[in-house]
Amino acid sequence: MKEITIWKWLIAIIVILALFLYVPVYIAGPDCLETVFQAYGFTPLYHIWNGLIPEYQIPWIANEWITSFLSGILGIFIVFAIMYGLGKLIVRKK
Repeated sequence: MKEITIWKWLIAIIVILALFLYVPVYIAGPDCLETVFQAYGFTPLYHIWNGLIPEYQIPWIANEWITSFLSGILGIFIVFAIMYGLGKLIVRKK
């Protein structure tokens, strides 16, 4: 088994940080579902479900970039925790 050097970890961290800085700027417009809603005049059903983090905004953080970034990180952890828990429930112990 190959040993992972510190340089490979450093490159991986730099790439991940670059993506975190690049992606929110690149994806600034509405997503595909919002575009369809706007095109056909549908209104979202916010009175039924508003979501855990609506519009990727945390109310007590004023900076839009920081709140989007933290919402994305929080979303990743929530999905990971749910999938990890489901995996533990599904896999039988031997």
